[in-house]
Amino acid sequence: MDEKIWLEMLKARNDMSHIYDGGAAKKLVDVILTKYIPEFLKLQANIQKVYGDILEEM
Repeated sequence: MDEKIWLEMLKARNDMSHIYDGGAAKKLVDVILTKYIPEFLKLQANIQKVYGDILEEM
């Protein structure tokens, strides 16, 4: 997992809560689809790898 991407996500979220620009929002959607979602999928895979047995028991 890439710490830099996670920090970038937090900054983007904070920035967008104060910016009311449709163009910036569209750019962020592209970044979410190409960069952030893959990072969440890595997180999901790592959680499954580490805690898979526990999660299956729940």
